[in-house]
Amino acid sequence: MAHIYGKVGESALQKSLEKRENVIWGVVLVLAYGAMGMGVVIGLLFSSFIWIRWFSSVAIVLIFAAVLLWKRRFMAFLDEKFRTSRMWHRGYEGERVVGELLEEELSEKYHVFNDIRFPGRTANIDHIVIGPSGIFVLDTKNWRGTVAWAEDGETLLWNGVPEKKGAAKAILADALDVHDKLKILTNRDFFIKPILVFPLAKVMPRLNTRVELQQDDYLIDKRLNYIDKRNALSDADAKMAVDALQALFRNNLPSFHEIHDTQTSEYL
Repeated sequence: MAHIYGKVGESALQKSLEKRENVIWGVVLVLAYGAMGMGVVIGLLFSSFIWIRWFSSVAIVLIFAAVLLWKRRFMAFLDEKFRTSRMWHRGYEGERVVGELLEEELSEKYHVFNDIRFPGRTANIDHIVIGPSGIFVLDTKNWRGTVAWAEDGETLLWNGVPEKKGAAKAILADALDVHDKLKILTNRDFFIKPILVFPLAKVMPRLNTRVELQQDDYLIDKRLNYIDKRNALSDADAKMAVDALQALFRNNLPSFHEIHDTQTSEYL
């Protein structure tokens, strides 16, 4: 079992809960203010002044007109927020599947950092894996259908259409960021391999691309446990990289959690 640091999918789950909570509070506030307004207007209907009763009648008509006018927009707003919440939750589910796989299938010689956000960045990195076979940056995508590279080896196709989310560019930037941080901390030029993981899609992999595409079924045996001598890490190099990441996150990320009470010194 691998050494695990950080909670799997914590950022995605938190985003999902925040979006859902915003929708609930939005509905509650609209209903509350609407009920208060209607209560005041209806109360004025029983005023002894004719002009106040007339004003109240007009106000009720305008309120109902406004409700009919804004109903479609408000429902579209709610639908968008719920879809965003579901999207983040699906992302969390995908990260959880891959995270459990990494924890259970990799040996104790591997270290897995989950849900990492470097200081100064808004986006997180789903997983960083360090072990005998090298250092990998993993990003999980809960896409459905077919994922493949175009003929140029640079354009990512999702169901035959170039995807517009910029997934390949984003994980390349993540890998470069990890490389630069480790170089500063260790003065070593580690090779970082970016991998996009698709638990639900059919993946058509291709050789010699800067970003690898993998299904979760093949991630461990076909890739992470495969030791390429060109990128393999010695125990000393792996420990150096693990120590550097631990020091960075403990100093800069108070929310960083070490799930298992393991010491890096036990790695060797």
